[in-house]
Amino acid sequence: MTGNKVAIVTGAGSGIGGAIARKLVSEGYRVIGADIAWRDDGDDSRDQGILRKTCNVRKTDEIRKLFSDCMATEGRLDVLVNSAGVSGRWKIADISDEDWNRVMEINLFGTFACMREAANIMMAQKRGRIINIASNRGLHGLKNGSPYAASKGAVLSLTKTGALELGAYNIGVFALLPGATDTPLLRGTRTDADVAAIKDLNPPEHVADAIAPLLHPDAITYNGACIPVARREL
Repeated sequence: MTGNKVAIVTGAGSGIGGAIARKLVSEGYRVIGADIAWRDDGDDSRDQGILRKTCNVRKTDEIRKLFSDCMATEGRLDVLVNSAGVSGRWKIADISDEDWNRVMEINLFGTFACMREAANIMMAQKRGRIINIASNRGLHGLKNGSPYAASKGAVLSLTKTGALELGAYNIGVFALLPGATDTPLLRGTRTDADVAAIKDLNPPEHVADAIAPLLHPDAITYNGACIPVARREL
């Protein structure tokens, strides 16, 4: 078993997941970053210290390999952050089964399946943290974005259920609910003009900063908390 605490972060190739992975490295964690693909922009310095793994969170076998490889090399898992997610713009009257299922499988099934693997490891350890990246849209809905809003609402219920089941093993399960955050996911569903018009747009590093208090041993007192991440005034 390594001396450093170990974290797995899904969706670590960009956006909020990438910022969280870097934050955990700065906090002294050995970080395994998982994503379906990693961009090669010629500058890996921002991701220094992150062990890159390819994983499609729609596929159970790839998820199981991610976690089994972690235990084989590190011997422990202290933190799981579920940040992999997709969105899109469809009207309820028009969305296809394929588009609905894709969003739900990545945002909800992927979160659940990673939680399942982490739960078995952390229950044996009798310690751990699971942090799900949900969204305020899971509470308030999203016009022309029903699968995204529905999946994030379900992640909130999954988080609370996980806390009820795993709290006795000293495992904290939490959700963060970011508002509008400047990520490739957001920009992929909006025009540049739409993005410029968002008054409360946050950098992904702000969401990453909200992780730190949940890693403290006393955070177990607030197990199951679903925490909005409001805009930070600069």
